[in-house]
Amino acid sequence: MVAKVASYHDPDYGFTYLIGFGEEVLDRYDWRADRDVVIYAHDRSAGYDAQYYAQLAMDPFLQQPDLDRSIDNLPYRARRILVPWMAYVLGGGHPATVLDAFALLNLGCWLALGVVLTRWFPPTDLDRAFRWLGVMFSSGLCFSVYGALVDGPSLLLMALALRWWEQGHEWRATAVLALGGLAKETNLLWGGMVAPVNWKSVRGWALGIARGALIILPLLLWLMVLRYRLGDTEQVAGDRNFALPFVGYMQRWQELLTGAREGVIAVPFLVSSAATLISLTVQAAFLLGRWRWSVPAWRLCVPFAVLMLVLGGAVWEGHPGAAGRVLLPLLLGFNLLVPRGPKWWVVLLLGNLTLFSGPGIFQPRPGPAYSVQVVNHSGAVTENDANPIELSFPFPWHPPERAQDRDWRWAGGDADIVLTNHYDQPVQVVLQGSWSALSPRLASLLSNGTVLWQEEVGPTPVQWRLAPLMLPPGETLIRLVSDQPPQPASAGDSRLLSVMLKDLKVTGETVPSMP
Repeated sequence: MVAKVASYHDPDYGFTYLIGFGEEVLDRYDWRADRDVVIYAHDRSAGYDAQYYAQLAMDPFLQQPDLDRSIDNLPYRARRILVPWMAYVLGGGHPATVLDAFALLNLGCWLALGVVLTRWFPPTDLDRAFRWLGVMFSSGLCFSVYGALVDGPSLLLMALALRWWEQGHEWRATAVLALGGLAKETNLLWGGMVAPVNWKSVRGWALGIARGALIILPLLLWLMVLRYRLGDTEQVAGDRNFALPFVGYMQRWQELLTGAREGVIAVPFLVSSAATLISLTVQAAFLLGRWRWSVPAWRLCVPFAVLMLVLGGAVWEGHPGAAGRVLLPLLLGFNLLVPRGPKWWVVLLLGNLTLFSGPGIFQPRPGPAYSVQVVNHSGAVTENDANPIELSFPFPWHPPERAQDRDWRWAGGDADIVLTNHYDQPVQVVLQGSWSALSPRLASLLSNGTVLWQEEVGPTPVQWRLAPLMLPPGETLIRLVSDQPPQPASAGDSRLLSVMLKDLKVTGETVPSMP
């Protein structure tokens, strides 16, 4: 896991790739200059939730006047202030350091959780080792680390609270549960653990209610602060997060069964999503079917089995979806409570299926899908020493993709390749790579209406080479066109795809200007 996370580091952007800042969101309102930070923005992407919590980490006092413009739903996001505050403290309040701390906080919590779990699952036999691995490499926890989300830190707090409660440190555990409410409001469901074991004990209920009030208090006070700072708001958060019992759950089953039957969901996505749904079903059925009120872990985790039944479409949709990370407490309780022994091995396996798909969430970071080399610049001067020749792929090009150290990108239709020569002299270049397409089509490269290259392309990659091409200082446009319209991608991908460009290499040398 550490090596995986380290692979996302960039010398210019730090670990901000993990935060999931979306270029489309920044296009609507770009706050980077005001915060004095440089971040990795995912190409033509709407990003993910962490991009909003990371902004709170840079300003947990909510002093920036434009937070309501740069954060999609400030009152809702600001409720979950614990993880942003932790990153702010770890980063010493310096924006760039805070962002790196925010991106890496999940990894630190993952490592700490691994230590805590060894108290329950010491690696003394295969059964305990499997339970430890089932939690640590579940898709939900891997998703939280990969996306710098609040679920991983929340699970660590939950594990600490349960461990201390079992050891008799009940007030210490209560304090941790109270902190958890500031990480995510659904963490208040943990409060079931403080209920008395003896239902008839008046003293037990009085103590449980007092502890429950303490668990709610920090979030309640913070909500009052938000009301004072932000005023009344009509923004509604999570209107699709909940549904009538079993509605979202059954719709998810129908979606996956239809996708499998019609072949509209890619096999890896279908497998990971089905594994998540099957595992959650087994976990919830086990906890709801075995009444263990006297066991703290059961009281702590069973509310999440009930929560699963009322989750809405927004939590289930996608692949593998957010449900696996939202319901991580269910996974921990399941592994703690499933009895040991051969007759439970099948149940244990089915409840931990995401162990086999979780690590796959860490997709390799795509490169630029091209390389540039100037073999001889003959004393030419450039305004940009780092990138003397720069390539860009405006819409309708899709973002680059990567697998097995190969980079490529798809055009969503006829599209331009923009080559920018930053030298003060012309550059003669050679372009080469390979083209392919989902279905046969005639592809052409044009510059100023002149056909530079033309060939039939299809599923089998076609090698091509374009030389020599003279680039004057400034921009040169090369137009990619094909004689067929783009077609929908297979495997449940909603994109339209025309031609794929792979392994593009640009080699050039400057040409002295004529006196």
